Amino acid sequence: MKWLGRARLYATLRGVRHTLESSPALRLMTLCAMYLAQGMPFGFVAGTLAAYLATQGYELADVARVTFMAQLPWTFKFIWGPIIDRYDFSEFGLGRRRPWILLAQSMMVTTLMMILFLPDLSQAMTTLVWIIAIHNVFASLQDVSVDALAVDLLPEKERGKANGFMRAASYLGSIIGGSVMGIITARHGLQLAIVLQVAIMLLVMCAPLFLRERAGERLFPWQPKGAAPKPPSSARKSTESFSSIRQSLNKAFSLKSTRLAALLAIVVLAGTTLLSAVSKILILDKLGWSLEAYSKWITGFGYFFALGGALLGGVLADLFTARRVAGVATVVLGAVWVGFSLLEPQWANRSVIVGYIFAEQFCIGIMTVSLYAIFMGVSWPAIAATQFTAYMALLNLSLTGGTRLAGMMGNEPDFRLIYLAAGAVQIVFLFLIRWIDVSETRRILGEEAADASALSPAAK
Repeated sequence: MKWLGRARLYATLRGVRHTLESSPALRLMTLCAMYLAQGMPFGFVAGTLAAYLATQGYELADVARVTFMAQLPWTFKFIWGPIIDRYDFSEFGLGRRRPWILLAQSMMVTTLMMILFLPDLSQAMTTLVWIIAIHNVFASLQDVSVDALAVDLLPEKERGKANGFMRAASYLGSIIGGSVMGIITARHGLQLAIVLQVAIMLLVMCAPLFLRERAGERLFPWQPKGAAPKPPSSARKSTESFSSIRQSLNKAFSLKSTRLAALLAIVVLAGTTLLSAVSKILILDKLGWSLEAYSKWITGFGYFFALGGALLGGVLADLFTARRVAGVATVVLGAVWVGFSLLEPQWANRSVIVGYIFAEQFCIGIMTVSLYAIFMGVSWPAIAATQFTAYMALLNLSLTGGTRLAGMMGNEPDFRLIYLAAGAVQIVFLFLIRWIDVSETRRILGEEAADASALSPAAK
């Protein structure tokens, strides 16, 4: 009977004919599931676990150390890009990105389970910190691998919607890890929360485990090789060594649009973190809001407006192109900031503050998703992991730069002038966006991915 059950399972797996390349629904489902799996553990560590340690009497330094070690591996995630492009496993017929995703996901599950075997956190804080760090090393690997898969397989007409849903899935994962698991921890203990996360992540792992990237590939190494598509010789040359990857990256960034996209990534989000820091001082200190009210309206409901903007932005990017939507969103966001500065006499009215925050977060959600679609479009599939991760690193630099700029505003900043200047500069970014030709990379350098057919004619 056991052999009969195994035979049926094997026949079922062989009967799965749809691939991520051929099925838009499976493609979107898999990408969203992977992003949910990234967001959930991070929300759990930064929210639930940090709060749990605080309620158990741990010192601030211990709580901060856990959070810091969860964030640190993401700072260096750009290292994974060249490694993933260099070793893509396509010659083994297992998929170009799928083995990396499975490795990362399985290690994320393993490291979470290791926490269950710590007898007493008070006696194993150092071990816990290192487990958290290792977990996020593999979470960052999964992030880069999934982004590379998205660049490989998403046709231009799907990139906007996919990025919107992927970002929303990441938000949802953070809510599950930081809020739902927090409630479960408070009522039933930390171990149950970890067990439930492990179960969810194992369920998520079924998507890359039982779905092929392309037709002809095999699910497992012991299965016979099919007629899996082989990457063209030009693509193999682009990633045959780290030196060739560097040369390919230089080639990709020799184009006008890829360089303009890099410049856009460096500056476009600086205003968001600048005003995020400034608004806290304005609202909490100058306007006298309580922390409870701020948490409810600004970081609470405002968060859901960002989520809604991300979903709508993805749909709009597919309907009207990512470049147009990003251009409109950045102008509207700048106008919101300028308008808020002109409403200074009304700042004491809480409805004005709440309306401003909702409008700002909604615009940021739309703009961010559209930008991701642009960066995917200008990335060369042959080095998708390396180039797209480079753009994400530049976006992080933009965020850091904005925070740094906020620290230079002095102890008595002119809030009205800061909002006015930030809004005016944000509107100017429209010209950078308009000059970017999203299709230039593939049109000039060609479809040198592992499988060029994965991209629609619209992207060529």
